[in-house]
Amino acid sequence: ACRMNFFVSCAKGLEYLLADELVALGCTRATAARAGANAEGTLADAQRAVLWSRLASRVLWPIAEFPCANEHDLYAGAAAVDWSRHLRADMSLAVDAHVSGAQLTHARYAAQRVKDAVVDTLRGRGGERPTVDLDSPDVRLNLVVRKDRAVLSIDLGGGALHRRGWRLAQGEAPLKENLAAAVLLRGAWPAVHAAGGALLDPMCGSGTLLIEGALMAADVAPGLMRSGDAPPSRWLGFDVDAWRTLVAEARAREAAGRAALRPAFFGSDLDPHAIRAARDNAAHAGLADVLVLEVRDVSALPSPPQPTGLAVCNPPYDARLQADPALYRRLGDALRRAVPAWKASLLCGDAELARATGLR
Repeated sequence: ACRMNFFVSCAKGLEYLLADELVALGCTRATAARAGANAEGTLADAQRAVLWSRLASRVLWPIAEFPCANEHDLYAGAAAVDWSRHLRADMSLAVDAHVSGAQLTHARYAAQRVKDAVVDTLRGRGGERPTVDLDSPDVRLNLVVRKDRAVLSIDLGGGALHRRGWRLAQGEAPLKENLAAAVLLRGAWPAVHAAGGALLDPMCGSGTLLIEGALMAADVAPGLMRSGDAPPSRWLGFDVDAWRTLVAEARAREAAGRAALRPAFFGSDLDPHAIRAARDNAAHAGLADVLVLEVRDVSALPSPPQPTGLAVCNPPYDARLQADPALYRRLGDALRRAVPAWKASLLCGDAELARATGLR
């Protein structure tokens, strides 16, 4: 199998964690870049990242690179690709474009020109041509133009990978699942869990951190609920057999992991609606019996039975509403009182609020 350089995007600040994760998932190497990581590996490695990466936003497999100073270069470069190797005339496509340069400034226009090139080269003898489907296309293309170079890639996951498929009810502004995974990994949650530790979120909202932590502990591939057994992209180059093998292996790991999972996940929130949403989400994720969820003010936090564990939290933060340092102080006090020997990984709105917790 041939090795390629491909790009895995993520939220800013997660790049180093992502590079480590990609190497752990079998890539030959991975280096942090801006809002992502450059990885080296086979198509199978890239597909494994689609199924298993907890931090990635997208996995982009390059199919063409060319000089691109203006829209004429863009059209010519895209039209030179043998699109019949990538999709059929009866399939649908979408193009996500990111452009920076003096000539090309409009992403939507750039996306339109790429789409025109694909359609023009594939328009069959019977006049059949690919259609555009922005929501769930057969093939999602990604265009990046920077410093007069264009890179066209296949979006192997077919869309945003932070969607795991378990979320039913959204809170006000739910934490994205891949950001939740980063909070857990920064707190070394897999090691804490392996050592018998529990997970606690005293302001759990709709339960994102606890559910993500439980699925991580149960060794559930984050892509399993997202696409089911169907490949996430209908790109003609997608290795469907390799994907089926990956999914079968992931299902076996999930069955073993769920069977071994202990009820050591504690969440509370002052808002009964949030706890109801968290219960619904937990049930949908198959975790109803391992999450203990209660309506409770943070100041009334009890000590869990486990002597060790990780406290995680994404406290309310709203720059417009002037986030409340007193709330962060109460959070810090509650954690020091209830779980003095534990570790904590908190996502705070800014450094001042982090200091307000009084935690080192």
